[in-house]
Amino acid sequence: MQYGVFATDRYVSEARFVIRTASKPAGALGGLGALMQLFGMSRSQDDAYAVRDYLMSRSAVGELERRLDLDSIYRRADVDMLVRYPSLLFGPSREEFYRYFQHRLSVYVDNSSGLTVLNVEAFDGASAEQVARTLLALGEELINRLNERMLRDAVRVAADEVTRTENRRVDSEIAVTAFRNRELLLDPSKSAALLIELIGRLGAELGLLRAEIAETRSNARNSPQLQSMLQRAEAIERQIAIERGRTATDSDGLADKIAVYEKLMLEKQFATRALDQARMALETARTEARRQQLFLERVVEPAIPDEAMEPRRLRTVLTVFGFNIIALGIAWLIGSGLREHAAGHRE
Repeated sequence: MQYGVFATDRYVSEARFVIRTASKPAGALGGLGALMQLFGMSRSQDDAYAVRDYLMSRSAVGELERRLDLDSIYRRADVDMLVRYPSLLFGPSREEFYRYFQHRLSVYVDNSSGLTVLNVEAFDGASAEQVARTLLALGEELINRLNERMLRDAVRVAADEVTRTENRRVDSEIAVTAFRNRELLLDPSKSAALLIELIGRLGAELGLLRAEIAETRSNARNSPQLQSMLQRAEAIERQIAIERGRTATDSDGLADKIAVYEKLMLEKQFATRALDQARMALETARTEARRQQLFLERVVEPAIPDEAMEPRRLRTVLTVFGFNIIALGIAWLIGSGLREHAAGHRE
């Protein structure tokens, strides 16, 4: 009877939320889970348990103490000694408060619907709602941290590869520029093509000149122009020899320069292709990480209760009364058995 009269009222604020993601395999889900899959989302039950464990952890309670004045909420002189803090059961230390708060907090996951139900008890409705809303915010912050870490871990390797290939691309461009400055050639291959074209023109001119010399020797051996034509033919032959020497493999030839230049250009092409592939891989990693991100969807917001849900006085009193009746019945049966046993011995 004293419990029913003196027990302090406790108000309960409830919140319901679901942890969802866009990339869970479809399964045999019902209720809210099936409804979310219609919109391309599904619940993430493993992460729901992670959020539940966090909300009931010491870390969450410590963060809650930094944001709210829990002493003013639970350390109240007008509360009965059994449920206030500190009490006969819980001392004044922070570890004792953590154990005490576990009796004021309830977080459980409904496997059938995927909903996580958060219940917070306090000695007035506004305080219960305030604690529940703060805990819900802590759960959302945990989800955001998990998303940031998942995104960071997913793209770190791809981002490192992009950086490496960018450096490779820059190095290849520097190597090509250094070659052009050193050799004073923009493209040795084009220079070689122009040189071959020049040799071809000189060869054609030499061929015509030799035909003209042969004709002059046949018709006018003593012509004064014959000597000048011979000298001109020798000059063209020397020029052709010089131009052909420029393509030789000596220190001033184009053949080695072309080989070096082609190698540099091939490395530049490979670096460009590798950079494009690395950037595509990075975008793919980011897309996949975003697709796997978690979301805490509030289904029921915390509200200020206008009626105390605890303690349930009548039910508790009737339960205690019932157990007492049962205990008395058992004691009476045991006593009757003992008396009958003693009477049997006397007879």
